[in-house]
Amino acid sequence: MWSPKLYFVVTLFECLEDPATFAWLMNMDMTLPGEVSPGRYPSPNAILRAMESLPGVSISTLVGKTCWQMTVRSREDVAWAALELRDYSGDPQEPHRFYFSGGWDEMILLVTTQLANYCGPLVLLGESGAPPQIVM
Repeated sequence: MWSPKLYFVVTLFECLEDPATFAWLMNMDMTLPGEVSPGRYPSPNAILRAMESLPGVSISTLVGKTCWQMTVRSREDVAWAALELRDYSGDPQEPHRFYFSGGWDEMILLVTTQLANYCGPLVLLGESGAPPQIVM
């Protein structure tokens, strides 16, 4: 079955608060930090600022009344990532959950790392069944 989502992104705090997800992370032998702040999700404006400060990439956005998507492309090679907001409210200041609908793993990790600087630790949950990846 095809899914339009390649990676869901959640805060590490949320993962640790959910007993089933916490057990899953432990079963995957994930190294977890001792203390985790609650973290937060970024607003569209925060995502734009974070990506504009990332060297070596170009960004483009597609914004509608109920959708917000950003494509981040490397200026050096063909790597790219498509980030989409879940349940976009139309407010560029409001924090939103997000996911990656496509792209190269290297660029997805670069974008997530940049956002983790603002949001706190994040977890990439792959739809393919790949192990979760903690990004700090």
